[in-house]
Amino acid sequence: MRVLGFALALIIAIGAATGVARADDDDEDGEFVPVPKRSVALSIGGHGTRIGGHSESGFGPSLELALGTGRWQYFGEGGFASTTVTTPIPIGGRMAHAGVGARWIARQFRPDSGGGVELYLLSRLGLQRFYLADGGRVGRPELAIGFGLQGRLYKRPRLAFRLDFRILLAPTDRESLACRGDCMTTTSTGFSTGVGFAW
Repeated sequence: MRVLGFALALIIAIGAATGVARADDDDEDGEFVPVPKRSVALSIGGHGTRIGGHSESGFGPSLELALGTGRWQYFGEGGFASTTVTTPIPIGGRMAHAGVGARWIARQFRPDSGGGVELYLLSRLGLQRFYLADGGRVGRPELAIGFGLQGRLYKRPRLAFRLDFRILLAPTDRESLACRGDCMTTTSTGFSTGVGFAW
């Protein structure tokens, strides 16, 4: 609960700061540079959550396809990652994930017409599927909320370098083999972070 409270306080604080700052986030010509209408992104990142009361972590690549308009990007994302569940004897495996979400450019800093730096907020709803080395299979929904920073070129080749941080909320499956029958259904909190390029 403390992690969830911290996450909500952080999102509210960022939202308040960006709302106050929006009036001065345009450069001298007074125009906001919209996000691309279509874009593709590749990223690599790490994550950490809990399964059945045990810590779980790993890293791997993701692919994103996005449609944009104005300050908004609507995206579909999928990927896979390694995973290790820290039971008394660590269990390795892999995790596949997919989902849809939205990204909002909260503030745009434009030192010149060729490019700038942008602060964004995002949310994502998706699914995780774990394939553990001991034969265990765990599937669960996932909600992510977060923020990020990207440097973007506004003229061709229109590349962007992106860094983001997400807080993850996912229910723990009491039937999970990692649970070994001795845990209760709860909401697991965790995080993910990644770096990537978009074009």
